[in-house]
Amino acid sequence: MSLSSAVLWWDEWQLRILVLASCFIQYALFFSLWMRRAPSLRRLRVLLWIAYIGGDAVAIYALATLFNRHKETQDGESSALEVLCAPVLLIHLGGQMTISAYSLKDNELWKRHTITLVSQVTVALYIFCKWWSGENMLLAAAILLFLIGILKFAQKPWALRASSFNSLEASSVVFLLPEAQAKEGIHSVEEYVQEAKQCVLETKVDSQQVDITDSDYMFVNLSAPYSFRIAQLRSFLKLEDMRAYYALQGCLGVTFDNMYTKNESIRILPSIGVIVFLIPFLALASTVMFTTSHKDGQNEKDIMVTYILFGCTTMLQFFLPVMAISLNIPCLERFLDKYNEGWHDMASQCNLISFCVRNKEPTFMMKLATFNFLREFINKYWYIQHVPVAFQVTGVVRQHVKHGWKKYICDAASYRRFNELRGQWALRRHHQLGWSLKKPFDESVLIWHIATDLCFYHMNTSPQCRQGEGTQRSREISNYMVYLLLIRPEMLMPDTRSDLFTSVSNKILGNSKGPFDTEEMIAQAILDMPMLPTPSVLVSNASKLAKALMELSDEKERWTVIEGVWVEMLCNSASRCRGYLHAKSLGEGGECLTTICLLLAEMGMETLADRHQRSEPPEEEEGEGEEHDREEEEEACTSRAQGRASQSEDYNPV
Repeated sequence: MSLSSAVLWWDEWQLRILVLASCFIQYALFFSLWMRRAPSLRRLRVLLWIAYIGGDAVAIYALATLFNRHKETQDGESSALEVLCAPVLLIHLGGQMTISAYSLKDNELWKRHTITLVSQVTVALYIFCKWWSGENMLLAAAILLFLIGILKFAQKPWALRASSFNSLEASSVVFLLPEAQAKEGIHSVEEYVQEAKQCVLETKVDSQQVDITDSDYMFVNLSAPYSFRIAQLRSFLKLEDMRAYYALQGCLGVTFDNMYTKNESIRILPSIGVIVFLIPFLALASTVMFTTSHKDGQNEKDIMVTYILFGCTTMLQFFLPVMAISLNIPCLERFLDKYNEGWHDMASQCNLISFCVRNKEPTFMMKLATFNFLREFINKYWYIQHVPVAFQVTGVVRQHVKHGWKKYICDAASYRRFNELRGQWALRRHHQLGWSLKKPFDESVLIWHIATDLCFYHMNTSPQCRQGEGTQRSREISNYMVYLLLIRPEMLMPDTRSDLFTSVSNKILGNSKGPFDTEEMIAQAILDMPMLPTPSVLVSNASKLAKALMELSDEKERWTVIEGVWVEMLCNSASRCRGYLHAKSLGEGGECLTTICLLLAEMGMETLADRHQRSEPPEEEEGEGEEHDREEEEEACTSRAQGRASQSEDYNPV
């Protein structure tokens, strides 16, 4: 085929290809919901981004092509079916219910989409009115398509505006539970703490309890009234661990739908929901009209493409109502709930010692990378693992908070101290390890991460202990925290230095001699290193900490301490991450940290908004001389708690 023949072929098929490509992109966007929620499909998100950006671009380019084609020709009769593409392209520009925004910042562009709405509807109407020459039946089908296109396109900027972060923050209203509405008089932190503590001690698990309420206020950094939080805490405590976890997942799923799909626009304006379910029948009616219309004199290729376009567009409009109806069919409900409701159970994992092993012995994927920066990119991002342990980690955190309410928290001061913990309580009987926590948070995370692996791979650690539940939870949280430090440092803690990870790995490799094929060999090499100079002080501190931990004779106690430190660090990080970052992460697949943050809010812990709204100045850090007094205060607190709950049948001191 010569170049001139290819150009002629493209001129003939250009509009058909663009319209069909636009239709295909809409199908991809409709099913994008499952790709966005699955962490294992994160590598395919670039394709979703291309579809989201390219969907509007292809539709607008097709409209421009349609305008130019009819501007150059006067043969209106032969191109009547092409003019029918104009309203269909408006439908495509309206997007899909399952995705309104790719990222959180897209919601703030609703004004731009409003201008696009006006301009593209004007162009489509101009093309149709100026060059339409079909029969009445086709005209009726076109009018129905225009009605669908304008309704769907108008919903898009409205949905973006309703889901914008500023709109959610302005319109967020805490819907108080009936118990909270009846409960008045909680006006101070002290009263709230005493009421919440009593609630934790007395509330029993109730199999009939409904799930927790909406917690969108947490994502927009709003502080809920104390009475509402008491009622919320009481409801959450009545749920057993599995149901509580599913309730948290459900909250994340609802928040995702409100911020990244068009669900919020329907909630604000229910009449839109009626229109959404009316549109498929309008599309079906237009398809029937086109099928029964006369097509004499039309291009056979245009007829075939139009049939495909009408059929695919009508089928796409019916997908959403069919899914909604399927939720009432038991067998289909279980299948759809598995893939559509709630949130995933994954926690991302990154390990520094494994990172060092891959640098020493590059994998096949790394060897394929020609340039060093590509090799580093693959080592950093490609080997992030996703393990289904969010439920187990959430359960450990829930028990930790319950234990804190019963054993640690007695008044407003102890309540605030508990929310500031990042390992101090776990080390209350091992003061010789406290130095490891008196460092910047990101340094403490790396020191404890390396020390955890050094203890795990130590020759004196028994195989049974390595398989223990506490050991596994410790390493899972450790690897997740390092993943946050490396990939999402802004979520771990403000001003986190992600380059510490690379710096420490380079120091380990630079001070290690010989080939290292396994993590055990790297760990032993670190333990054998002499005390290193200042640039490698983190590695030295990690080795020092690991040796001190190995001096604890009881393996179970050692890993209980390690697990306790990691749980407190995780809670400390979750409670300090801004709601905007949690909401942003939902659009990128979500993070286990967001589940933990929501859990802490449901369990009555201090939120970031509460911390910023404090009227009292922050308390000074306890000195070493005050730690003994604090332990005595905890014992007294525990005695009072046990006495207060002595009549509670289900109270078992931890």
